[in-house]
Amino acid sequence: MLIVGIVGPYIGGHNRRLIDHNIANARYVGIRIANRFKDTKLVGFLIPHTHTAQFEVLAQAAETYYHELNDILYKKACDGFVLLPEWKDSSGARRDCERATHRTKPVIFELKSYEEHDVQKLLHELEQWTINLANTINYQYP
Repeated sequence: MLIVGIVGPYIGGHNRRLIDHNIANARYVGIRIANRFKDTKLVGFLIPHTHTAQFEVLAQAAETYYHELNDILYKKACDGFVLLPEWKDSSGARRDCERATHRTKPVIFELKSYEEHDVQKLLHELEQWTINLANTINYQYP
């Protein structure tokens, strides 16, 4: 199974409704990936939004703590990254994308919108990515 980190806006100016909206968007993409690959188990995901949801009000750790935590999780777990719509509007998502592109072989998929045709295109691209890797000489899924 290959793991993609789902990267997108979170904080939204500390507006609780916008934060919840951003978490729901990230969760939606994770659900779509899970439903698509539930039988083949080709792709899994890491959603930092849901991992630390509401910790900005529940915990006393500084935002830099979560940046470092995400960096470690991305580095240890992720083979690729999915950029959610509006990721460019978020300093945190841009930071995560910047770090992802400095990996040895960055694999980045950009979801253009949450419209069904764009989500289906993303899922197809993820599937093709796993098939292409499986066809690479000596590649074995972790």
